[in-house]
Amino acid sequence: MTAGALSFAVMNALARSLRHLPWPMIACTRALFGLGAALAVARLRGASLHVADRATMWRRALAGSTSMLLTFYALTHMPLSDATALLNTTPVWITLLAWLTLREKLSRRGAAALALAVAGVALVERPTLSAGALAGAAALGASAMSAVAMVSLRRLSGETPEAVVVRFSAVASAVLAVATAIWRWRHGPLPAVGARDAAGLVAIGVTATAGQLVMTRAYALDKAGRVGAAGQAQLVFAVGLDAAVFGRRPEPAAAAGIALLLGAGAILVDDARRDAMAKLSAPR
Repeated sequence: MTAGALSFAVMNALARSLRHLPWPMIACTRALFGLGAALAVARLRGASLHVADRATMWRRALAGSTSMLLTFYALTHMPLSDATALLNTTPVWITLLAWLTLREKLSRRGAAALALAVAGVALVERPTLSAGALAGAAALGASAMSAVAMVSLRRLSGETPEAVVVRFSAVASAVLAVATAIWRWRHGPLPAVGARDAAGLVAIGVTATAGQLVMTRAYALDKAGRVGAAGQAQLVFAVGLDAAVFGRRPEPAAAAGIALLLGAGAILVDDARRDAMAKLSAPR
């Protein structure tokens, strides 16, 4: 999951760097590229694209498409770390949904780890939602929809990752194409894209597709809340990229927040180790 977190952190930084382009066009390009790449990977691996649980697949696809739409709006209208901090409230939503829909038990240690993670996010950027802060609201909405999509992945654990990614990408491409058309209708023709921007859009597609494949497999194999919390590493990567690329340095409070995030990760890793040992020692 760490590889997926890094992939998405790089994608977010690239999207932020292309904020001079229409945000629906960036999002649509990412979805279209992801669809093409996912189809190519599926063909190369000879993977089946059949999905038996279509209702869950539609729920995952529509929730994920909405999350993608809101995510790119937030990334192009907020500083990278601020947007990532709000987007990384997803584990809280995941834990609630996993408990309600998957009946996954939340241990006290797991609850404490998630509390530390939330506190860490708040300290890193201390995000605030003032009146009219549409970008912040969009980031939180994206986080909630992402949680719905990720929990749905557990119900799709019997499907091939390639089938899930291809179908999601197809729906997302359609949704974001409509959003791009609406933007064009309201603001006029889309701007020309130069070679540098085109390279950035391709890089967004590559990193997003890699992260999507890793995330799909991770959520199929582990507890939804725990893998989601492990994704908090994305925030650490975002803080580093914000400093290196955009010259935005974390304050002392941010360093404390990162320490809390690392502590939460350590608890969750130890929780996973204890679960594995308990399963091995259980009578058969």
